[in-house]
Amino acid sequence: MSSKKESIISLRESGKSFNEISKLLNCSKGYISTICKENKLSDIGLSISKKLSSVEIGELKEYYKTHTKQETAIKFEISISTVTKYKDNKRLNLTEEELSKNNYNHVKSFRKTNKERAIEYKGGKCVVCGYNRCITAMEFHHLDPTKKDFSISSNVNRVWDKIKEELDKCILVCANCHREIHDNLLEI
Repeated sequence: MSSKKESIISLRESGKSFNEISKLLNCSKGYISTICKENKLSDIGLSISKKLSSVEIGELKEYYKTHTKQETAIKFEISISTVTKYKDNKRLNLTEEELSKNNYNHVKSFRKTNKERAIEYKGGKCVVCGYNRCITAMEFHHLDPTKKDFSISSNVNRVWDKIKEELDKCILVCANCHREIHDNLLEI
């Protein structure tokens, strides 16, 4: 018997999954499956996993809450695939309201990050008075309104390169100075 076949049998008997063996030995899962079938190791092939009692499964689930799959596999002397089989799914089933709130928070955070990036790109302070304390008070004023493709504030979810092109047509000003510019109290 070739050394690769022996390695496959040995790894499978020790509790490794087809995926794990495939990665370790750099061979296809089909080949591993064939070798395992020939040697009657094609079921789960994990004598250890068959011996897990309901108490041990409960302990495994509890241990996995604070440890990785690999740590759990080592502690319980089972394969990572067996840990995956018995672990509780860590994903939470959220209500529509919770999903909506999470999405709102994600979009809000994304827009804030892009605005911070845009403000930093334009120098970080009002070009007129130097104000820089509150990012929500910072605005972008188009120097030539005829060349304006879109409003920066309502399009901060666009691709950064597109935002940058539009920012190059603007100056960064605070809300007060922006109002004074539009009321012709300040000249830029």
